[in-house]
Amino acid sequence: MVDEKILFDDEETPAQGMKISPTDILQREFPIRFRGYDTSQVDDFLEEVAKAYNQLIEEHARLSEEMRVLQQELVASRNKEKDLFEALAAAQKLSSDMQDNARKEASLIVSGAQLDADKIIADVRQQCAALQQEINGMMQKRAQFEASLRALLESYLGMLGGEHTNVKFQNPNDK
Repeated sequence: MVDEKILFDDEETPAQGMKISPTDILQREFPIRFRGYDTSQVDDFLEEVAKAYNQLIEEHARLSEEMRVLQQELVASRNKEKDLFEALAAAQKLSSDMQDNARKEASLIVSGAQLDADKIIADVRQQCAALQQEINGMMQKRAQFEASLRALLESYLGMLGGEHTNVKFQNPNDK
């Protein structure tokens, strides 16, 4: 490779990191020296380099824009993914909470129904016991009434003179 100092004897060396545009390449002039390069070949080559460099700049700009758009889409996709995961987690928590609440409510309903059933059974048993006591009381009153009626009838028979002392009254329950 040719040393830069030889090519640019009369000019300063370009600063390191300086950007060169296609226009800079096309406008670059080299001093003519004895036994130097063919200026038309150098100009043609510089034009080719400028065109290629311009294409690279355009391609770089296009790719940079495409990369920027893709990065934005990636960020948007990641945000959507994050939102979807959050929504899924919220839906799962809501579903779990609803199931827990349904189980608790069902348990409360069953417990309430059991308490109501126990109360109803206790009330029915109490009513049965009260009815049984009433039946027993009525049976006792009937027996007392029958006994007092029998005694009354026997006393009337005794007053009539004992003529019919052989008459016996049958208790309908004695059958």
